[in-house]
Amino acid sequence: MINIVVVSHSAQLARGVEELARQMMRGDGCKLVLAAGVDDAEHPIGTDAIKVMEAIESVADGAGILVLMDLGSALLSAETALDLLDPQLAAKVRLCSAPLVEGTLAAVVAANSGAGLEQVLAEAQGALLAKQVQLGEAAPAAKSVELPLTHGKSVSWTVQNPHGLHARPAARLAETLAPFDTELVLEKQGQCANPRSLNQLALLQVRHGDTVRLIADGPQAEQALAAFRALAEQHFGETVSEQQLPSLHGIPVAESVTSGPVLQALSFWPTVTERPIGADDVLTEQQRLREALQHTLGDLGRLAERTGTLIGKPQAAIFGAHSMLLDDPDLQQAAYTRIAQQQCSAEQAWRQEMEAIIEDYRALDDEYMRARELDVRDMLRRTLSHLQQQPLLPITLTAPSILVMDELMPSDVVMLDRRLVLGICLSGGNALSHSAILAKAMGIPMVVGMNDCLSKTRSGQKAMLDAARGVLQLSH
Repeated sequence: MINIVVVSHSAQLARGVEELARQMMRGDGCKLVLAAGVDDAEHPIGTDAIKVMEAIESVADGAGILVLMDLGSALLSAETALDLLDPQLAAKVRLCSAPLVEGTLAAVVAANSGAGLEQVLAEAQGALLAKQVQLGEAAPAAKSVELPLTHGKSVSWTVQNPHGLHARPAARLAETLAPFDTELVLEKQGQCANPRSLNQLALLQVRHGDTVRLIADGPQAEQALAAFRALAEQHFGETVSEQQLPSLHGIPVAESVTSGPVLQALSFWPTVTERPIGADDVLTEQQRLREALQHTLGDLGRLAERTGTLIGKPQAAIFGAHSMLLDDPDLQQAAYTRIAQQQCSAEQAWRQEMEAIIEDYRALDDEYMRARELDVRDMLRRTLSHLQQQPLLPITLTAPSILVMDELMPSDVVMLDRRLVLGICLSGGNALSHSAILAKAMGIPMVVGMNDCLSKTRSGQKAMLDAARGVLQLSH
């Protein structure tokens, strides 16, 4: 048994660390004692070498003792305590430079799982790495796990815990697997970790909805896999129900993670009522369409200018291409002819011409080119809005939100206020569309094809969007 001593200037701080650590402990795999503060009611902050010595002596029955400290003078008190101890006991003590909170938790889990003193020390010293990796300050070193991956038996499980394998369930997993005489590897999407190590489990970053695979190779492989499955079926010691864990899935576009309230919105289409016209109205309708097209071309020019300023010239070229298509004399003449021959309104003629182009794009074999149908619908919508004198207004957000919509046109994306759009979820959409390309260029996390995102969310609901995995995790 390896026991733990926490040395802190503050008794209150030490008790908080102890409270966290005891959530990781089950059974009597290790003892945890405190040596914190000084016996001075007016000035209780400080450390006392005698207290540290007495704390170490109180857990002297262990095979080793790990001492963790908060600030510099705590180290001095611990070193003084070692000098005061019986040499045989002092030889079993190691002072650890790990951060107090993370180091204590990692040490307790390792000690409680039966690890030796050097392994407990190593776990404590490596406890900060997961946070550094999460913040981009460090990269985890790769580990060789060829033998278990090649020869081992395995069992898979999709994690349903709302916060994934965070500290408590990870500690339960490490403790459960500790007794078995077998090589063990936990794998997630090609990344591998030692499931007996709290630090390694933290580095694996197993989140809700991730599928993990435990691979075992050794005399007790079957028993280890059975214990893993039994623990997984109990959600690693946590209470989980499907109603507590609503999550929606789609196709990732811009890979990032964000959280905030949901804001639902529907894409705007102008209301158009088809109406017959007489021969005397043909010239009027043709002129109406001509003017609407000029207004639309003006809009596209302004959109290109805005995009070039906010994002870049390559993205601005998207709206330049829209202008070229819209300004095609043959396309415009076909619409004018349709008005005259069918005696239909400008709206009806333009819709029929543009919908024919949309269907042509949808019939293409190339997926990238098929996604261009959204651009044509964007231009159709804009021209119809001018014909109907129903202006297209930017989507308005009053607070930072995750925008949930049915679809989003390219011109809608560039008009968004990037400061307020935390992310975008679309029930429709295409990851190759210009809407997706623009959102990615603007650094907006985005997921498309999330079929039920409108029916299963509500405005104001808290959510986490993991655009790297295409998951919207909802809170009640």
